[in-house]
Amino acid sequence: MNLTDFRTKTSVLLAILTIALFVVSCTNTAKQTTVPDPDPQPEPQEISEDSLFTLVQERTFQYFWDGAEPNSGMARERYHVDGNYPQNDKHIVTSGGSGFGIIAILVGMERNFISYNDGIQRLERIVDFLETADRFHGVWPHWLNGETGQVKPFSQRDDGGDLV
Repeated sequence: MNLTDFRTKTSVLLAILTIALFVVSCTNTAKQTTVPDPDPQPEPQEISEDSLFTLVQERTFQYFWDGAEPNSGMARERYHVDGNYPQNDKHIVTSGGSGFGIIAILVGMERNFISYNDGIQRLERIVDFLETADRFHGVWPHWLNGETGQVKPFSQRDDGGDLV
């Protein structure tokens, strides 16, 4: 796939995400309530289509950038903003979610949300981590420990070598 095709496909995906965000926001604002709001919020401001598109891109990028597991640079399976991980899975990363995170990094570089050098450094951290991480016949498992690179199985009866 050449860069133009990649950008086109990325633009289509982001357009779909923008539409989904718009539909959700319209649904939420359309709900009427008979109970007065004790803390009324200001009326939503109109936003241009380009501004909305940029906002969705930047927030999506920020989720993957800020929420990445520190050692591996990959997307966590679960990211808790409050830092409370009741299942003790703070360092568990997901290969599938990391694919979305890598695309978000490329978009962040293209849209100048981060510098080219910062993006390259994060991508190199991910590649360096994956070079030594557990694999099954060359395929990375769905879950890995982001600190050690060891597979995290779904259950005690599972070796973690499944494709999701």
